[in-house]
Amino acid sequence: FARAVSEGVDPSGNTMLTAMPRFRMSADDVADLLAYLKAIEHDRDPGLSEDAIKVGTLVPSKGSLAETGAAMRDVLAAFFAELNAKGGVYNRKVELRVGDTQGDAASAASAARRLVADEQTFALVGGLSAGADKELAALTRELEVPLVGPSTLLPQAAADNRYTFYLLPGVGEQARALVNFESQKRQLKESSVAVVYASGEIHETAAAAVEEQCRRVSCGAVRKHLYERGKFDAQAALKSTKGVDVVLFLGTGAGEEADFMREADAAGWRPDVLLLGVLAGRELASSVPAGFAGKVFLAFPSIPSDLTPEGRAELTALAEKYKFPASHVAAQLSALAAAKVLVEGLQRGGKDLSREKLVTALEGLYDFETGVTPRLTFGPNRRVGAAGAYVVTLDAERKTFVPTGEWVKSN
Repeated sequence: FARAVSEGVDPSGNTMLTAMPRFRMSADDVADLLAYLKAIEHDRDPGLSEDAIKVGTLVPSKGSLAETGAAMRDVLAAFFAELNAKGGVYNRKVELRVGDTQGDAASAASAARRLVADEQTFALVGGLSAGADKELAALTRELEVPLVGPSTLLPQAAADNRYTFYLLPGVGEQARALVNFESQKRQLKESSVAVVYASGEIHETAAAAVEEQCRRVSCGAVRKHLYERGKFDAQAALKSTKGVDVVLFLGTGAGEEADFMREADAAGWRPDVLLLGVLAGRELASSVPAGFAGKVFLAFPSIPSDLTPEGRAELTALAEKYKFPASHVAAQLSALAAAKVLVEGLQRGGKDLSREKLVTALEGLYDFETGVTPRLTFGPNRRVGAAGAYVVTLDAERKTFVPTGEWVKSN
């Protein structure tokens, strides 16, 4: 080997082709290179051994989301136990480690770092971000550790972070989809769109997405009405937005959107009102004025028809076998989808697995069916698997929401 590298001569004494470069190396350097080449086959990423893959998840043990976190943990543990019983991934068992976010962003970021740096987990999967979305994205980029399917309204899908994969759209992607939905219905023009939104990161992120998407679809400047949480004034909102064709209302779920529509209806002005389902009040369907029938549209990241019979049966079978309650079903489905995407990536990564191979494999997922979410597609520049939203409208007579039959992309 040393002669081949330095002199271009093979073991039989034959001169190698000139295309084979020659390198001048000291005896110590040659010895170090040989030692490295002998060890590289067994030099694996953290959390990866001959018979195990350690993965971590982040859930709170206390606070308002403790039960939701427990539901996610139960599903992940059951799914991996079932997988391991069938041989795991290339005869490697998937071992789950749980980090306690304690329900706040600082603790979530610290727990994630402990899972990766101290417990040497290979990847993170599912769980709740506890508001630490920016910190987790920075951590995955710094430590080059994949994070698959965290449940959040604020995906940090930056172009310079290859390691975080979100399954469902956040508020920004859903808001963009609503703008696209409206632009497909009509020719939006300058100053035809307004956004009414409460203070706070989630609402302000969605409002910023509306502005940016309006620039993309050429509907010009957006009228904005920002109000302090808990201090909504319907008349003030009406005054600053009246006359536009479309209003995106990003409220707090306290009935503010219905107050706004009642005020507008009384003034004889009935624009299309676009809402994010996650931010809308529960009583909305029964409180929309009759004059707004057919003019209220909501975005949702998923709808009941995404849950296939096979997906429902899979969750039910896990619950029955591993004795966990069927509660917080949306969170359970989120965890199940994250686990399925991770395992698909692990399998595609092959037996000679690495974090880089996992990332590359996940980037190759196209129209992937989880059975519990919309079909997911990732790519080198796409980190939100379902980048868009379903749009539903209000059936004023039945006081319920009806799908428009459309999945609208957010790009």
